[in-house]
Amino acid sequence: MTEGVRLVPMTLLHLEQAVEIERICFTDPWTRGMFRSELELGDLSYARAAMEGDRLVGYMLAVVIPEEIHLGNIAVRLEARRRGIAQMLLDDLMEAARREGVLRVTLEVRASNEIARNFYYRNDFIDIAIRKNYYRNPVEDAIVMLRSLPEDPNG
Repeated sequence: MTEGVRLVPMTLLHLEQAVEIERICFTDPWTRGMFRSELELGDLSYARAAMEGDRLVGYMLAVVIPEEIHLGNIAVRLEARRRGIAQMLLDDLMEAARREGVLRVTLEVRASNEIARNFYYRNDFIDIAIRKNYYRNPVEDAIVMLRSLPEDPNG
């Protein structure tokens, strides 16, 4: 179902379309400056754009820290959902994590976002903590989720 969708490194050229998707998908969207800051992290950033032709249909931004990747944001255009694009983005991140020898991937998700939480559960994430009042608009707790990755026995 992801036929015609390709993943490319996300750059500032994708910024306007990403901000547009962000505003539609989230009640507490990242700002243009937040995207720019993530994209300017250099080697510490792992950002991918899901493209269909010249159109951004989804994106993912993560930060690489020693032995861990923190998934900061993943979103797919409403009309492009249920086609496996989020899964494609997450699979790409997991493959990069394995290549880099990362031991765990973490993220926060709104406590009420059952669709996202179920997506992460299907991908072997578990709940490990609650961040009280983490989100604004509306104020809500975040569930911190973790996926442990096996250590490379050949490493």
